[in-house]
Amino acid sequence: MSEKKEYQDVWVFVEVKDHERIHPCALEILGKAREIANDLNQNLVAVVLALEAEQYLPVIKKHGVDKIIYLSHQNLKHYHERIFTDLVHELIEKYKPSIFLFPSTEAGNALSARLAYRCRTGLVSDVLDLDLEEDYADDLLLTDKPAYGGNIHVKIICPKTRPQMCTITPGTFKKKELEKEHVEFIEEKYHFDEDKIRIKIIGAPTRKDKPSAPLSEAKFVIGGGQGIGSEANFKKLYKLAKLTNGQVGGTRRPIFNDWMPEHLQIGISGETINPNLYIALGISGAIQHVVGITESDTIIAVNTDPNAPIFRTTDYCIVADANEIINGLLEYYKVEE
Repeated sequence: MSEKKEYQDVWVFVEVKDHERIHPCALEILGKAREIANDLNQNLVAVVLALEAEQYLPVIKKHGVDKIIYLSHQNLKHYHERIFTDLVHELIEKYKPSIFLFPSTEAGNALSARLAYRCRTGLVSDVLDLDLEEDYADDLLLTDKPAYGGNIHVKIICPKTRPQMCTITPGTFKKKELEKEHVEFIEEKYHFDEDKIRIKIIGAPTRKDKPSAPLSEAKFVIGGGQGIGSEANFKKLYKLAKLTNGQVGGTRRPIFNDWMPEHLQIGISGETINPNLYIALGISGAIQHVVGITESDTIIAVNTDPNAPIFRTTDYCIVADANEIINGLLEYYKVEE
């Protein structure tokens, strides 16, 4: 491995989701990465691999980057582990970034893990905060993440190897638009031995139960927990969300009960949300769920237990049966409609 002093700049992997839009988590990370790059007096570099990658450059440019490295090819339309790993690893070897940040998504987690192995460096997953460890080294990244089922937070550094790598949970940071006066665009040529491709992606079907927008982008979220009581009651949340232009999410228990699909889970094992309003209905408030809602502007919780842990996190507490509140809201909005 090269000397650590040879490694410079803060990189962010900009994932293109469903080969049609930039994953919002990547734009969120760019805002925080800009702060880190400023503190280090280094460049912020976005890395994007996609079909017709050029179309995404104007959006990325508005988020404080100094440089954008991009590759464009038809084989980059969908994420392919072997192709993306080989190409991005070549970029790391060529440019030697000090810090490399990834969205904590299916593609981001897979790619970062493979790259960490290739680079023989460390990787911290599902990070909830970033800072610099100034007492140890000038460019040492300090990561903060939950551990032991979310019961504690741990701070982790990677002092001996580079690049320092981590994945960041969607919704952790706010998007910040800042367009630099000069942005350098670096186009790298696609080159990959097609004989190495053992699995070819011929299509990516759209999931029927997929929401119109991810929970991490929703402005109003209605969350349901075990206290909802039954699948029939839980279905009322979808009706309420439709009437209020909101989205439904929830805890792990409704998934176990087959009331809700897994991709709607909020918390450590699911999405981190930051809506204008989050209403928690029948949710006790385990830390595994709470860490996913703390960035919400306003939180209202409804629970029959006045000592429910969720009330320690919320702005407004309602001690009541969640189903009574749901039925009342449905009646109100139907009248208004």
